[in-house]
Amino acid sequence: MGKELSSCDFYLHSHPKKTLFEHLSNVGNKSILTSDAKNLSLEKFGIDQNTFSEIAFLIGICHDFGKGTKYFQRYILETDPAIQRSLKNRKEYHHGLISAIFTYYILRKYISSINGNKNLELIPTIGYLTVKRHHGNLKDAEDEIRELRDEDTLQVIDLQIKSLETNELKLIYERLLHSYSIPFDIDIFCNEYRSIAKEILKNRNTFVALLQKEQFTGYYLMTLTLYSILINSDKIDASSIDVSSKTNIPPDLVDRYKVKRGFQSNESVINRMRNEIYNEVTENIEKLDLDNKIYSISVPTGSGKTLTSLSFALKLKARLKEEKRINSKIIYSLPFLSIIDQNYDAFEDVFKTVYMVNPTEDILLKHHHLADIFYKTQDEEEFEGLKSLFLIEGWNSEIIVTTFAQFFHTIISNKNRSIRKFHTIANSIVILDEVQSIPHKYWLLLRQIISGFAEYFNTYFIFVTATQPLIFDPEKKEIIELVKNKDKYFGELDRIKLEIDLNPMNLDEFKEIVESEARNEPKKDLLVVLNTIKSSLYIFNYLNNLKLENTDYYYLSTNIIPKERLKKIKEIKAKSNERKIIVSTQLIEAGVDIDVDIVYRDFATIDSINQVAGRCNRNFSTDERGSVKRGKVKIIVLKDKTKELSRYIYSSFLIDNTKDALKESSSEIFEKDLVFLNNNYFRKVKDFSSEDESKELLSCVNELKFEALTSDFRLIDDKAEYEKIDVFVELDDKAVETWKNYILLKSIKNPLERKERYLTIRKDFNEYLISVPKKDFSCEELEDLNIGYIPFEQTKHYYDPETGFVFELKPTLMGD
Repeated sequence: MGKELSSCDFYLHSHPKKTLFEHLSNVGNKSILTSDAKNLSLEKFGIDQNTFSEIAFLIGICHDFGKGTKYFQRYILETDPAIQRSLKNRKEYHHGLISAIFTYYILRKYISSINGNKNLELIPTIGYLTVKRHHGNLKDAEDEIRELRDEDTLQVIDLQIKSLETNELKLIYERLLHSYSIPFDIDIFCNEYRSIAKEILKNRNTFVALLQKEQFTGYYLMTLTLYSILINSDKIDASSIDVSSKTNIPPDLVDRYKVKRGFQSNESVINRMRNEIYNEVTENIEKLDLDNKIYSISVPTGSGKTLTSLSFALKLKARLKEEKRINSKIIYSLPFLSIIDQNYDAFEDVFKTVYMVNPTEDILLKHHHLADIFYKTQDEEEFEGLKSLFLIEGWNSEIIVTTFAQFFHTIISNKNRSIRKFHTIANSIVILDEVQSIPHKYWLLLRQIISGFAEYFNTYFIFVTATQPLIFDPEKKEIIELVKNKDKYFGELDRIKLEIDLNPMNLDEFKEIVESEARNEPKKDLLVVLNTIKSSLYIFNYLNNLKLENTDYYYLSTNIIPKERLKKIKEIKAKSNERKIIVSTQLIEAGVDIDVDIVYRDFATIDSINQVAGRCNRNFSTDERGSVKRGKVKIIVLKDKTKELSRYIYSSFLIDNTKDALKESSSEIFEKDLVFLNNNYFRKVKDFSSEDESKELLSCVNELKFEALTSDFRLIDDKAEYEKIDVFVELDDKAVETWKNYILLKSIKNPLERKERYLTIRKDFNEYLISVPKKDFSCEELEDLNIGYIPFEQTKHYYDPETGFVFELKPTLMGD
């Protein structure tokens, strides 16, 4: 088992150039190798590591049993694409359901052969579910079983059974099952398949009732892990693309980097703090109890948490390999695209500085929709297009830098494409940076799933933030803080003063206040962060029209194409003799490491206020005498004629709790006070928030209602009540060329060829794409492509180089 199987002359095919025997053998072997490489703790399931691997193997060798029909063989060997497409639409040419019934049958026999372990009684049904949808997206478990009540469906199976090439299938499974004591006779299966289907259907109520009664997240994790292993193994064999990194990244990599970069200097207050935090976190790795798998690094903004968390993860990775024989990937996940590239570049610089060469993608990988579609290994093997995308989406790397959207919509999903990498999270070290961005309504749901990964799949989690939410309660030892002196570090800082004014004002009143600030402080960089695009445009245009001397103006929002946004952020971060005035929406908050003297922030939640405060006097600016200057962060409340603008963006529950927390503080808050303020806020959120939404979703998880779960889970909650449209902005010559190539895609008839060609332009295409309210878009809309288009010659009317998409601004409607 798991070794190369002997072969003979087989004629049944799984793919045009591959025999069914070879494919089933390869998928089974890849499944067992993947399972064996994991160190799992499945005692609560009554399953040991070997049994789990054998289950994965059996699912792998059964998943395409239905390809052994004369129907499928006619389809797979057909050379005329038109005929093949017509055959594909006929139910008797499908193979998922008959293969699922066969998988159930084999797994039931297997469990009987190992003394009928009662803890495994759900496994045959789980096997049925994973195989039935291995070419599609998972549906609710009960619905998938209920399909067996349909007589028309069973009559299709009747036709398929009669067309099975039983002689060769018998030979195939004699060879594949030669190491198992499973009494298998294909003729018996063909005679009994209807009774097997009735058994699956009959057990449906018991299966569903057990799920509802136990409310055990482990069944969800088990099902998705087996499903992930199957579809990954299947796709690897079908594509003949398999890359495995065998690189050992030294645990002291970041230590060596800091020495080479001279980051060990303690000349400034902030550098001394960064080094103290780094040493405290990384030097205690050997003392950690590895039974604790959920950690936090709670430190002030600008205190070096990115490098600290990477170094800790590398040292933990080395210890897990030595002591537990766990080979861990490091998955570094962040909420916003604006900081993905920034942190990836920081990691890349570590490798580049130490090794004098850029890391290849099998060592360090970036995964988000704007990233390059290119993959190269240390062995100089290069992949592009669909092959590269396949490796990137499978997280084939030692360190993966990705978005919250990618990570959380992998662990909470029914999508085949997303779940393919689900099994890679087992045994991984997951760093969740800026974790306060997770909506509070999902805390309970994510707490249960993260706890399950930690307990059963030996996944380690590190929550990194300056404002630690109470997803896990440190007072109950549910999460271990790695920075024992965190209160000391917050207490030592005196970089900013928060001034809170809770009296609502309109935009005209505010523009006079911020103009006065800009005129009175001509040498100080000023950042204004507002909640809505239209209010930010209104204030930017007003300030920009002042044309103050020695001042550069910058505007940032999703109203601007991504290419120009990144360019502006780099310009803002660059040193300049000119004073900078920046107006932005909240996209600038999380991790964009700019540094200004004065911040105005329209009212927001405490975590957002804390984040924007981290852009003020970030690096301990000093005056002419060398004394540390204190930056100013001013919180104001803007309103339109209807309501406060913050309530267009944030839930009233969070806004009200923020106001309550602030009212319990003074009108002036210093940096040392932020720990209490943050803790007070998150405690209120935890104590008074409704867990109803999380509980409903958790029921979907525990009852394997995959489709219902995915339709209701939205990590990014867009409160807009209007429909949006993606718009391509033909801003420059490169955009003109990119759009031309995009339109040419329509003429490519072959879907795979069309997708391959699209991948060559995807990164460039997305760099010119914005999303705007459909009601505000009056330029060209291509309904057949479901996309808006601003031609180059029309950009002067619809897109401003400084502020992006052109709205008709009406001050009374700034909340839109």
